Amino acid sequence: MDLTSKARALGLASEAAATLSSLADFPDPPPAPLPGREAADELLDAAAVEGADRADLRALWPDQDWPAAARWLVDACYARILADVGRPGWVDWPDVISADDPRVRCAPIYAFLATVDVLRERHRSRGVPEDVTAATLADLGRHVAKTRRMYGRVGLDLPVWIALHYRGSLYEVGRLQYETAYLDSGDFPELVGVVDERLVARLHIPAGEPLSADAVDASLARAGEVLSAVTGERVRVAVCTSWLLDPQLRDYLPPESNIRAFQDRFVLSDHEGPGDADMFRFVFECPEVAPDRVTPVTRLQHAVLDLLKRGGSWRVRTGWLRLP
Repeated sequence: MDLTSKARALGLASEAAATLSSLADFPDPPPAPLPGREAADELLDAAAVEGADRADLRALWPDQDWPAAARWLVDACYARILADVGRPGWVDWPDVISADDPRVRCAPIYAFLATVDVLRERHRSRGVPEDVTAATLADLGRHVAKTRRMYGRVGLDLPVWIALHYRGSLYEVGRLQYETAYLDSGDFPELVGVVDERLVARLHIPAGEPLSADAVDASLARAGEVLSAVTGERVRVAVCTSWLLDPQLRDYLPPESNIRAFQDRFVLSDHEGPGDADMFRFVFECPEVAPDRVTPVTRLQHAVLDLLKRGGSWRVRTGWLRLP
């Protein structure tokens, strides 16, 4: 079955069908080593999947009654993960969130669950602390829960993000996440010549606990040690590209805010990009820029809408800092 036929069998929207090309290298992959439903809880625990998501994923657990196309999707996604183990940078992934069949929407989740033991062993072999491994695995459950809040049903929005974790390219160290990158590979070209280092850490900010100064300090203090164990090199610079670094936020937030203190840690580059979509996705958990669909509650949410109402636009900015 070619990819066009597979997309039709999976019930994908036309704009999502093309994303299956990321699995073109795996037309007939071997079965992913996913255990039976009786072993589901151990893997769901590792990925911190809870509540309705956990119940749905247990009930939908792949078995002999699954459609052939959906089972192919699980196996091909698993093969994609293994092929990319240790690979830095983004790798395209299928976008299946539009599928009506929950088995299709959850296929990437099952592929990641099948990779739990592979990732644990990779981390152990590189001296990654167990708490870092546990937190890194648990980001899957966090994003499955966010997907339900965004779309009202089980699935995984943007599996391309979780693929970074499960192929061993991203590590959650306390409050922050770190992904290794090379300045001369196309990442952050605006910083080539600004910092001497070639190997840097891309810094990400997961949703969750407050972005307190103490929590950020503790994460930054450990990051160099963890990344050095992984890469065999000392990583001295972290680079962040985020809506959180938009200086326009300073017009709305009090001087003592955690976000302003976080911004103060970075030297901003001149690079910037559109940020409205990120604001809605991360501040409102809304998959599109739709002011009429959201109700602001927090100071930050009111700020997002106020700037847009006044004709402004939010920006994604890039900054860098030196790790302790």
